[in-house]
Amino acid sequence: MAESVVGWAVALADRHGQRLSEVNVGGGMTVDYTEPERRFDWAAYGKGLGELADRNPDLTIRIEPGRALTAYCGWYATEVLDVKHSQGEEFAVVRGGTHHLRTPATKGHDQPCSILPVDHWPHPWPRSEAGQDRVTLTGQLCTPKDVLARRVPAAGLRAGDRVAFSLAGAYAWNISHHDFLMHPRPGFHYLEGSRG
Repeated sequence: MAESVVGWAVALADRHGQRLSEVNVGGGMTVDYTEPERRFDWAAYGKGLGELADRNPDLTIRIEPGRALTAYCGWYATEVLDVKHSQGEEFAVVRGGTHHLRTPATKGHDQPCSILPVDHWPHPWPRSEAGQDRVTLTGQLCTPKDVLARRVPAAGLRAGDRVAFSLAGAYAWNISHHDFLMHPRPGFHYLEGSRG
C-alpha cells in the first residue's frame, strides 16, 4: 500500500512539474480484535519502508501508526452489576458501557476481555449468576447498541465479578459519548512500565 501511495504521489508531482519533498502514506496497520495475540508485522513493514526510501532518497516518507501502537496500551476494567436471562440467552450488565468504551459499537466487533472472579459479595440480596457457558456483556445505557462483547465464554459469571477489556488504548474513551444520561465518567489510572 505504501509503495502505491508513493508511486501515485511522485507521478502526480512529476505530471504537474512540482517538487515533492515528503509523502504521508497513512496508517493501515491492523489491530485484530478477534485474535488479540496476532500483531502487525512491524519488521516486514519496516523492511519494505526502508527499501521504498532507498528507491526515493530525496523523499521523506511519513506514516501514521497511532492505533496499532496505542491499542495495546490500555484496558477498560469494570464491575458486573447484574446477570439477566432473556429469550434463552444470558446478559451481564456492567457498570459503564459504550459511553466509556465505544470501540466495539463503532467498529462492530466484540471487545476482547478477561473475567476476573471476585468472591466478596457485600449485599444482603442474592447474587445473580450465569447458568450458561456464554454471556453477552452489555452496559447500563438505555440503547440496544450498548454491547461490549457478545456470547463470550463466562461460565459461572456473577454480579460483583470484574471484567477487563483489552485493546482499549485507542479509539475507546476519546470517541465515546461522554456523560450519556449523566452517567459518571470512569476513573483513569496510569501505570509506568519497567524499562529493560
